[in-house]
Amino acid sequence: MTEKISKRRRVPFIEQMQQTECGLCCMSMMAAYYNSSVSLYELREISGSGRDGTSLYQLEQLAKQLGFEANCYKLTSNDLKQVTLPAIIFWEDKHYVVLEKIKGNYYLIVDPALGRRRISGKDFQKSFSDYVLLCTPGPEFKKRKGEAVWKPFFQFLWKQPKMFVSVILFSLILQLFILGMPTLIQFMIDDVIMKQKQDMMNTFFIGILLLVVFHMVFTFVRGRCIITLNNVLDRQMMERFFSHILQLPYQFFQLRSFGDLLFRANSLRIIRDLFSNQLIKSVLDLGLVIVILTYMLIKSPVLSFWVIVFASLNIVMLIMTRPKLMEVNQEEILKNTVVQGTQTEILYGIFGVKTAGVEAQMYEKWSNSFEKLIQAYKKKEGVLNYINTATSTFMLLSPLMVLWIGAKQVFGNELLLGELMAFHAVSSQFFTLSNSLVQAGNSFILTTSYLKRVQDVLNAPVEPTPKHPIKLSKIKGNIELQKVSFAYSKYSSPVVKNINLKILQGQKIALVGKSGAGKSTLGRIILGLYHNISGRILYDGIDLREIDKSSLHSQIGVVPQDVTLFNRSVFENIAIHNSEVTIDEVIEAAKIARIHDEIMEMPMQYHTLISEMGMNLSGGQRQRIALARALVHKPSILFLDEATSSLDQINESAIDRYLSDMKCTRVVVAHRLSTVQNADQIIVLHNGEIVERGTYDQLINSKGYFAKFYGSFPEEENFIKS
Repeated sequence: MTEKISKRRRVPFIEQMQQTECGLCCMSMMAAYYNSSVSLYELREISGSGRDGTSLYQLEQLAKQLGFEANCYKLTSNDLKQVTLPAIIFWEDKHYVVLEKIKGNYYLIVDPALGRRRISGKDFQKSFSDYVLLCTPGPEFKKRKGEAVWKPFFQFLWKQPKMFVSVILFSLILQLFILGMPTLIQFMIDDVIMKQKQDMMNTFFIGILLLVVFHMVFTFVRGRCIITLNNVLDRQMMERFFSHILQLPYQFFQLRSFGDLLFRANSLRIIRDLFSNQLIKSVLDLGLVIVILTYMLIKSPVLSFWVIVFASLNIVMLIMTRPKLMEVNQEEILKNTVVQGTQTEILYGIFGVKTAGVEAQMYEKWSNSFEKLIQAYKKKEGVLNYINTATSTFMLLSPLMVLWIGAKQVFGNELLLGELMAFHAVSSQFFTLSNSLVQAGNSFILTTSYLKRVQDVLNAPVEPTPKHPIKLSKIKGNIELQKVSFAYSKYSSPVVKNINLKILQGQKIALVGKSGAGKSTLGRIILGLYHNISGRILYDGIDLREIDKSSLHSQIGVVPQDVTLFNRSVFENIAIHNSEVTIDEVIEAAKIARIHDEIMEMPMQYHTLISEMGMNLSGGQRQRIALARALVHKPSILFLDEATSSLDQINESAIDRYLSDMKCTRVVVAHRLSTVQNADQIIVLHNGEIVERGTYDQLINSKGYFAKFYGSFPEEENFIKS
């Protein structure tokens, strides 16, 4: 079985769609090499891969589940020359790649992040991390055909049958006009010029004029139809993509960069152009090629034979260069993604860049990635240049050869001169159309890379919703956690373990602990942002899994550790695009958050535009605007994750007093003792577990973990007590 299915020589490249799935991509490539298509989505479901990636042991178990006979070994680079390839190897102590072949002193690897690479023995030894996973198909291994990546996108086209048919109809009429030109040429030469019928010249001119006018009208109408179809496809694709994005769980965004997601969204335009222009044109071109070929065979089988030979040589050349073109195109897409990600990363982190004085280093990082993009672009254009040169040579030579061979037939009285000229015009059209069809085929294959990236988002499962969701009109603010545990993946250790916690209406609960103890994660679990949890979370006695999330979240105010403000006015940022919120309610919330006076000093007051990410505001101002946003809806529950870390003592105390008077249930994540000292209950977390709980005085007097941890800040403690 192995010998039969391993005749495939190249490992297909499968790009990693998120930073932690290189192992899954390598496994998918191994399966595809042996003619079994297993999608990344399926592998994620089987492996339960999370934010921390996949270990070699987990990959081995995954391979066995797919029917491989798999074993891990520790080998040297020389030992690899004795094993069956391809194989998955550990790379640079943090990455997985597929070792495809070894040729002399060069190693051919397929990197899910960078594509196909040829590496010297010296460089290979530096990066190879000594571990290899060998996989060969076992008795349980099954071949599987993959789903057509184009199928879901055709649905957008079928939803507009009238517009699609109109474009095809007008395009067909235009093609018939073009096909009529050779007939006019033949008539002009054989029946007008050769027979000296000067009285037919005016009639011929009127015919040409009418043909041109009709062609112009139909071209204009067809163009309008294509514009309308483009707009409709744009709207449908973007609406589907963006509506799906907003329904995806929070974990999805933790594993993908914003730059990459933006690149995928922008790819929809390339896909749309292919459908609205190339697809329709290709269907018509194929029909016209058949019609023209039939016409040529009737007129001259000999000339038709040579036309087919020349066209076939061009087509063979284009097909043979397709794998290389796909490789360099994929490389350019990958490098472009890296550049976009680097640009986004630098611009979003510009504060850190400026304060650390690393502008030169960041420029160098961007410059290096951009230079790689330029080189990838140059490589792709170089391949295209070779292809275009060969194609243009065929396009120039072929019609000349048809004239040369046809001239002999005219001298032998086998063809009339008009017939030769008409045949020459038709054959030129045949060469153009056949070349266009192959180029369109290449475009469809190259666009597959964009399709897969978009489809990866569209295939991602949305947040689970109950069959009969319970809409909460008004919650009291009681929260209960019963034996709640959570791990990021099936194989990783739990980051929150067996949490039992009851929060009563109006209580202030503080979550404290060292960095990495699980405070923010527990907060996100309470908010329902993570779904693969064990145990139960109850709001006013109702299981979170049965609650309509929108009705719940509209009654919870959240101020995260990293405040995100929109490029909108202060009013819009506080109202957060809710048209029902009035200016008076926004002002009241701003006063509570102690930011109203500062807003009134801004140039346009509540209509002052906030720059993207709130970069034109101080950290304290951003936090207080975010707090006003959380308070404007008068929430029953307030979740504060280091929400007052940028505030001074006076502002923090004033805000805290107001929230206490509101009798609003509060869950506070904080390090500052001043923030948690007056909490009704302090929950002390260590390694995801509750190790202590009680009031501030109880915990200090018990001299346990909390007292020891905060005892390292005597000055702050004395300040608070005083």
